[in-house]
Amino acid sequence: MRGNRLSGEKYLGVVMKPFYLCVKTSILKIVVFFIILNITVPVYATETSSALSPQEIKELAKQIKAVENKLHNIKIQSEGYIERRTSTAEPWIKTPIYVSSTAWFDGRPKGKSRIDVHKQVLEWKDGAAPYSESSFSLGFDGQFGRSAIHSTGYSGKTFSHKKGKLTKSQKDLGWSWSDQYTGIQFTLNYHFSGRQHTFYDIFKHGSEANYIDKFPFKFSHEKFEGIKCIKVSTKNPKSKTKQESWWLDPSRGFALLGYKWTGIDKDGNEQLVRSINVTKLKKVARGIWWPMEVSMISSSQGWSDKPWERFIWRASNVVANDPKFNETVFTVPFPEGYLIDDKVAGKKYRVGEKPKEGKDK
Repeated sequence: MRGNRLSGEKYLGVVMKPFYLCVKTSILKIVVFFIILNITVPVYATETSSALSPQEIKELAKQIKAVENKLHNIKIQSEGYIERRTSTAEPWIKTPIYVSSTAWFDGRPKGKSRIDVHKQVLEWKDGAAPYSESSFSLGFDGQFGRSAIHSTGYSGKTFSHKKGKLTKSQKDLGWSWSDQYTGIQFTLNYHFSGRQHTFYDIFKHGSEANYIDKFPFKFSHEKFEGIKCIKVSTKNPKSKTKQESWWLDPSRGFALLGYKWTGIDKDGNEQLVRSINVTKLKKVARGIWWPMEVSMISSSQGWSDKPWERFIWRASNVVANDPKFNETVFTVPFPEGYLIDDKVAGKKYRVGEKPKEGKDK
């Protein structure tokens, strides 16, 4: 058997040598390819961002403005709930805090809007139960704000409330955290709805020295969750805020994919304050992509003993740029029997009865 094995080796070395060398070379190439692949993937996933030129920023400003102008009306049906945990090592625990709503917007920040909250469950401090439950409507028709509280109570037991309010502005209605539970905070058009600027404004003035000194925004190319994005970031050394960053997807109408806000805690350490991760997008109209599923994490760790919170938001239906959209929807109706506090006329009255002056009911 030994002699036969040596003969085989001789045959391989003499007769099969060219074939052997060819196979060996091919195998070596394959091995080298996978080694390079394994080395490249992690580096690619964590590639550093490349800064945008002033000309690129100006061009992006035009493109973003064009996308923002494409939205004329939108209807959103959604629900959301809050989970909590006391540390990152613990699993998320779902709480009873919950909201379901239908919302309408005219596409413009601070424009016409309406929200029908079908069910809202919140913590009730010093209340009759651990959690309160209510349903209500809020609306702004471009001229006046209107609200109607339909029911209040606690989980499992609600009572008819039948109260309304007419105000001169949207602010007087007390919108609370409606930007979150309608999902508009996670969008290109409405992310900054509570501020004086939009993404377009940031990009438009981003290349102006005076504006940058006031709002030090930086613009770059960077991947988020493996997707090529435009990253916008800003730092404010005069406050506890260390940095805020946003990631926009240019291939899907500059939809917001992610947001991160970090701060400095009482010990001087960097700490996450809030993060947004849009996990599902849907094309709802030409050039318009809307969030359908979002995870938003908030933390006050390092400043207080409050637990981490995660808000899970999901849209069940989104209709954008409906040609049959009727803007009368923005006027919240006051049903028969509702007690109305008219802040504009300074009157209170019950619908269906003769209005009374002053504070008389």
